[in-house]
Amino acid sequence: MARLVTIVLDPGHGGEDPGAIGASGSFEKNVTLSIAKKLKEQIDAQPNMRAVLTRDDDYFVPLGARVAKARKVRADLFVSIHADAFVKP
Repeated sequence: MARLVTIVLDPGHGGEDPGAIGASGSFEKNVTLSIAKKLKEQIDAQPNMRAVLTRDDDYFVPLGARVAKARKVRADLFVSIHADAFVKP
């Protein structure tokens, strides 16, 4: 029987920490959470793979707690998701 591979997805920022703010007013915290949720669906659809999110809504999770969650589920991979902004294209 194949071993289950666990991937922890860490959508950056959250809660009172919006991260970068896009030209149209979008917040990095929302963009990263959306990406993480879509990626989780794709990973969970694969045989012998599962994804765990460090946060599943708009709240702040300190870095130490994010790492602790990954260790608790014995993650094989930790993916930190960010969406930085820039001033000039």
